[in-house]
Amino acid sequence: MTTSSSTHSRKPRNFLYISMASLLSFSLFSLFLFLSLSSSSTTTLKTNSHHPTKQKQKPRPNVPPSSASTTPPEILQACKATRFQDTCVSSLSNPNVPRNPTPLQIIQSAISVSNTNLKTAQSMVKSILDSSTGNINRTTAAKNCVEALINSQYRITRSTDDALPRGRVKDARAWMGAALLYQYDCSNALKYANDTSLTRQTMSFLDTLMAFSSNALSMIVSYDAFGNETKSWGPPKTERDGVWELGSAPGSGGDFGSGFRGGFPSELTADVTVCKDMSNGGCYKTVQEAVNTAPDNEWGHRYVIHIKEGVYNEIVRVPLEKKNVVFLGDGMGKTVITGSLAVGQPGISTTNTATVGKFIF
Repeated sequence: MTTSSSTHSRKPRNFLYISMASLLSFSLFSLFLFLSLSSSSTTTLKTNSHHPTKQKQKPRPNVPPSSASTTPPEILQACKATRFQDTCVSSLSNPNVPRNPTPLQIIQSAISVSNTNLKTAQSMVKSILDSSTGNINRTTAAKNCVEALINSQYRITRSTDDALPRGRVKDARAWMGAALLYQYDCSNALKYANDTSLTRQTMSFLDTLMAFSSNALSMIVSYDAFGNETKSWGPPKTERDGVWELGSAPGSGGDFGSGFRGGFPSELTADVTVCKDMSNGGCYKTVQEAVNTAPDNEWGHRYVIHIKEGVYNEIVRVPLEKKNVVFLGDGMGKTVITGSLAVGQPGISTTNTATVGKFIF
């Protein structure tokens, strides 16, 4: 009886435990289902909320059509003569270039691009100079750069306004080559004072300017060699490529005529003489004194200065207005001009270290 009674009494309790466990499981399942539905509806809501109002995409820049399809074929062919062909094509793809341009017109346009950007470079360098008060290194660099760009612009003008219109192609080559060299000198001067963002921007712009000038020079070289036959134009080759040019070709207008093949022209005679021994008279003691006697802006005559054997310890500066000045010594190791300028001395940069140089005073 006792056993039967105890067994009977456990059934309701076990049933109660089972019922409570079932209820708890159902509650947990319901809670899980509710959270799942809530999460799903939230996700759906978020997803759907994006569809009615799509975010606006940033407008893409307008990409111009390929330059090859819009640039005259004459320019594409001429630019094959340059080192920076893409820069050449893009710089000449503008309304200022005439339709169906001749090779000479293309070259003139390339020089014009160089000259226009040179003026911008001059303005940037002037800004560096104006902002460099108290900084002697940057002031010196900027002054040298200003002077170099003035010299460069003068050479560009000589090339496009005087040499090319007169058919003096080799002269144009010389002028444009000098213009490019002065631009390099400007950049080289700033390299030693590259401590501001404006200086860095200017040096970067000078790289672009030199690419324009290089392209113009390359086309002049091809024009000198092949004339209007642009299909034969190509990047210029030098002695490093195993190519040596002869002297001036007939009709090129070179200074020394078509028969010149290097060396010093034998027909030159001295206008003045410089010598160490003043006992005989009739000569100047320093090279600079002789340079100062040269006439200003004289184009029709070479002013020959014979510098006799000796060591001349001086810095010689040939002003820009002294044209066609020629130094004639007595031979290598016999006539020596020496100076002692070096980078590191106060106010002296690489540009100022030349013992003999053409400068604007």
